[in-house]
Amino acid sequence: MPLTAGYSTVDGVFDEMMDANTGIRSHWNNFLGELGRFSSPALRRFWETAERLVQENGTTYNVYDETGNSARPWRMDPIPFLVDAAEWQHIESGLIQRARLLNAIVSDIYGERKLLSGGLLPAPLVLGSPNFLRPLHGIQPPGGVHLNFMAFDIARAADKRWWVLSDRTQAPSGAGYALENRIVLARTLPDIFRDAQVHRLAGFFQALSDNLIAQTGKEEPLIVLLTPGPHNETFFEHAYLARYLGFPLVEGADLTVRDSKVYLKTLNGLKLVDLIFRRVDGDFCDPLELRTDSVLGVAGLVAAVRARNVIVANSLGSGVVESQALMSFFPGLCKELMGEDLQLPSLATWWCGQESERKFVTENLSRLIVRPNFEKNSILNNNVDSFDGATASDSLRNETINRLNRRGYDYYGQEMLKLSTAPVWMDGALQPRPMVLRVYVCADGDGYRVMPGGLTRITDGLDSRAVSMQQGDASKDTWVLSDHPVSTYSRLAMADQTLALRRSGSDLPSRVADNLFWLGRYAERSENSVRLLRSMILRLAGEAGSGDDPQTLTHLTNVLVDFGYMRRQSARKAVAGGIRAVEREVASLFEHDSPNGLLVLLNNLQRTASLVRERLSADSWRILNGLQRRVIGRAKEVNLNTDDALALLNFILENLAAFSGMQMENMTRSLGWRLLDCGRRIERSRHLAKLIHELAVDGDPAAEGGLDLMLELGDSSMTYRTRYLSSVQLPAVIDLLLVDESNPRSVAFQLAELEEHMMTFPHDRESATLPRERHLIASLRSMVKLMDVHKICSQTNRRGKRVELAHLLERLESQINEISEVLGRKYFSHVLPTRSSSFVGLMP
Repeated sequence: MPLTAGYSTVDGVFDEMMDANTGIRSHWNNFLGELGRFSSPALRRFWETAERLVQENGTTYNVYDETGNSARPWRMDPIPFLVDAAEWQHIESGLIQRARLLNAIVSDIYGERKLLSGGLLPAPLVLGSPNFLRPLHGIQPPGGVHLNFMAFDIARAADKRWWVLSDRTQAPSGAGYALENRIVLARTLPDIFRDAQVHRLAGFFQALSDNLIAQTGKEEPLIVLLTPGPHNETFFEHAYLARYLGFPLVEGADLTVRDSKVYLKTLNGLKLVDLIFRRVDGDFCDPLELRTDSVLGVAGLVAAVRARNVIVANSLGSGVVESQALMSFFPGLCKELMGEDLQLPSLATWWCGQESERKFVTENLSRLIVRPNFEKNSILNNNVDSFDGATASDSLRNETINRLNRRGYDYYGQEMLKLSTAPVWMDGALQPRPMVLRVYVCADGDGYRVMPGGLTRITDGLDSRAVSMQQGDASKDTWVLSDHPVSTYSRLAMADQTLALRRSGSDLPSRVADNLFWLGRYAERSENSVRLLRSMILRLAGEAGSGDDPQTLTHLTNVLVDFGYMRRQSARKAVAGGIRAVEREVASLFEHDSPNGLLVLLNNLQRTASLVRERLSADSWRILNGLQRRVIGRAKEVNLNTDDALALLNFILENLAAFSGMQMENMTRSLGWRLLDCGRRIERSRHLAKLIHELAVDGDPAAEGGLDLMLELGDSSMTYRTRYLSSVQLPAVIDLLLVDESNPRSVAFQLAELEEHMMTFPHDRESATLPRERHLIASLRSMVKLMDVHKICSQTNRRGKRVELAHLLERLESQINEISEVLGRKYFSHVLPTRSSSFVGLMP
């Protein structure tokens, strides 16, 4: 399919792809030629593959609405943005110079302040900035490197020159998304990617990691990546980078300061932290000396930095040079500090704290944008408080002039830049859209290194002045081309590099341990609930054989009440109203707005998994993310259709079994795995205790279908039929589900596994007494082993209730709940109480 047809001459549309003299640029021509070899159906399959990979990987950019919901997957255009070698060399050189300049400015601001005293930097733009952190004055990081990692938003204008739109020196986002875009597109177009001689990104991330390690002066330092948490819009990227770089992902509550040293809270105690790679804005990092209302930081962190016991990258307060009002001073500062002309110009900017600049802005408002100095706004994210001269009314124009005359030092004016356009794939064809390129730079030894690529962002519309991920626009992979064969360097260790052999997994952050524990509980809870719903639907459809009678439906409805699916009053009305009324109640559990429904439970499972994504294999994450995504779509089609409902429940069960298999076969037997499995075992024990209590304590469960139902819900029917060639009897069923340690579904098996896990947990080895959790589990195992099954099943009171069995099950459930609470207090005590042990539970 010839993609280049119709674009042989410049028509003012595809700015990045076309040249005024030669037509389509050679590197674009080569790429489009390769792409044009494929038919339209083949290209459609390629793009569907890319979209599927993004969805499977769970790539998201969270934008929270007024209801608190984040609802947008990452959007990636399948056509990369191409930059040839000569053009990239110019960009690279200019950004390295700019990185050195900004680091020198930050160093002076928190050091000698010669630029302020000499009048080269206006004090209002520095001392008045919310990103200027006074407690950090006089603190210099190792080697004087304040800026270890930064980003620059650049764009090409109509004059074909590249301009810097903004500088990101606080905690720049997007590098993880750029890496994800690269991985997806390289898998989508492998042959074209390989033949195009595209620079790889791995070397950049290795340089970033090596530089952070080198700053600590240790061979094996503890470096953590500090995130604001799962509600941050770029949390996906934080987890992604932590996994890729090999750094533990932590939140502020995971760290503590003792004697001016920062420690990571782990199951094995406190571990000294050497460097914090922060994704949290500087003023939120310490509620003691910075923002007192912050819950994201670490109390005492500034004191630890001041004592030189920990390094924070980027250094706290480095965001002081992000204000775009400073851009007009950079050419002079570059000349002063480095003796060089600024290679990449900034977008034309006028700070209105200077009389001549203010006059110029007021006289040229129609072609400028006016913004407050310290709002986090740029051409990438327009704010309603900004004044846009091209669209403003006369009254707003007069109001802005008055404001500038009164408080001009609080504002700056900036040129409106018309962005160049790049080709995007829309509606089966190439179409032009405005684009901005974010390029990343990291410290590398005594200098800086530029990522040979970046995050290209494009608009959905033709507005050439606004590109923003917040507004739902899309991204591109960025291919920097080479004239020579490129290195295929990987972050894997070289063959001749000697590695120290080790067994890892004991230094598990307490918050991660807590989330893994609850991931196991939610996974098991989901499986048990699906089996329960499937059993109910089979009986409503008359397909369950001997047990589909009113008494069995009553039992099942009571179990649904016990597990929080139904309110007791609704259940009673449903049972009194007959099968149709029960059907309506069960059908409501598949609805999206059901507070106790199946989708809420699966959302809890997926969200908990997202909190420990860096601890899960790619396949495990793909199973859970795909399950949640597909179930939401298929649940809409269920309604009262029995076949659809059963197919959906079987689909869920198969995926949960796949996740369980990945857990058992692919996870190393670390403390993290043991806690995940403990959560699963505790939940299964609780479920079985409740189930047996409801179905076996009263009446004649054999005649009422309760025994068959217990075996079905306990996934032990086949085992029973193979072992006993007779009709079901209560003692045999109780033995199989409660006492038999060879049955992986029995309570005894769960208790044995829990005891084995607890033997490996950190504890005081010099103590003469057992830890409380081990005492409880040993007590339960003895109770179950010593029970007389025939006696406990045959003894009933005058009302036919098996009192001893009821007491045993109640004690079992009570002590299992206590074990869960003891584990929480002992190992996760610093984590805020964000969960519930009820059926649906609160999202952790």
